[in-house]
Amino acid sequence: MNAALRLDSTNAQYLFLKANALEKLKDYQEAFNTYTKLIQFYPKSSYAYSQRGILLTSIQEPEYAIKDFSEALGFETVDTVRLTLYINRGAAKVNIRDFQGAYDDFFAAYKIDSLNVGTLNNLAAVCDEVGKGDQTLDYLYRILKIDPTFVGTYANIGFKYQEMGDYKKAIGFFDKVISMDPKEALSYNNRAFNKYKLGDLQSALTDVNTSIKLYPANSYAFRNRALIYIAMKKTGQACNDIKEALRLGYTKMYGEEVEELQTKNCKAAGM
Repeated sequence: MNAALRLDSTNAQYLFLKANALEKLKDYQEAFNTYTKLIQFYPKSSYAYSQRGILLTSIQEPEYAIKDFSEALGFETVDTVRLTLYINRGAAKVNIRDFQGAYDDFFAAYKIDSLNVGTLNNLAAVCDEVGKGDQTLDYLYRILKIDPTFVGTYANIGFKYQEMGDYKKAIGFFDKVISMDPKEALSYNNRAFNKYKLGDLQSALTDVNTSIKLYPANSYAFRNRALIYIAMKKTGQACNDIKEALRLGYTKMYGEEVEELQTKNCKAAGM
């Protein structure tokens, strides 16, 4: 590719191929430099800005990615391309917790194509964050009408019912996920939590054990198993799981709940 560029250093196709190859080699700085050179030669190429934005998102630079997606949207006129740019910019905004901005972008994509599954899924994911939680299930059920094989939607519906406190209905959707994908660790964990809330402790324990076997790095599963053990009055086992949840970084990802469980159940018992 470098030889081709020496013959024609401004050829857009060659520069794209080089940048893409550098990304695959994880030479992100040179990939960025190549996309930047491409933009210098073709300052109104929405694809160049879009690809650089995707690269920036992948290396955890969402603020700069948002700027590139915005530049591309400024002169892109093709609706299908604009839809993708709105989705990508919305996803980058989620990464900086700008949920209203993300919702606005996903809704702009929705206005272009109301049947796009990715758009509907993204809208459902941010509704709760912008005070539109009553719309979440509507978007998710629309996805199932379009694609009833989309396993992630069943999990998302189950989680929404879990948040609403409808544990029996939530279990039904996690049952569906597990029937479609028997190795889906998070659904075993979520089903376990719902069974725990309904007092079905032994079945909850079986599910969470399966989840941990499939995904032993999930701190949330250890938190859930600790709750089950506490309900079973097995304090020693609960405290071991609390320690493991903390070791796996639960507090950084989800907050101080497990530390509070430790203070209440373990330190008081001298564990």
